[in-house]
Amino acid sequence: MGSATIRVQFGNPDGTGAEGHLSAEVDTREDGLNEGRQSFEPGASVAILVYRSDNVTVSRVDCSAGSIRAGGQTTVSLEEDVTFGDESEATLRVPALTAPGVRWFGRSLGALVLQADRMTLRAAEKGVAVARVTYQARADVYRLKSPASIDGETDFSIVVFIGGVSA
Repeated sequence: MGSATIRVQFGNPDGTGAEGHLSAEVDTREDGLNEGRQSFEPGASVAILVYRSDNVTVSRVDCSAGSIRAGGQTTVSLEEDVTFGDESEATLRVPALTAPGVRWFGRSLGALVLQADRMTLRAAEKGVAVARVTYQARADVYRLKSPASIDGETDFSIVVFIGGVSA
């Protein structure tokens, strides 16, 4: 069985340090586009989710073998634990579309407010705490189509390159 590997490059063509988020992952959700699969047979089509902030544009997508093409967008339901280490802010893994639902484990720092960057959560109080948050995120979908073999090999890796620029 082959595996899919993703490389994400982020930067600006003019070299400035504009803020933004760009990340990618193989869709391994049980109810996702790959139906929970994490490894794939040669010749398979693999769905990749690309998360980006609103000010980021995907400028280049390439792969080391096979082909890759854009496949629209999807909304993904996410759940993650965020930690507060004697502070009032924590960061989500990807930009949120919606304000998160929250469940505190142990100490509560009060209401969480999603900041303008759509990734930073600010608690009402400063402290040491863990919160499980649930939220919706938008992902661009890309489909990687693997070849049936590469030079006669049926066990191989493919690198996916995703480049982006921020405004």
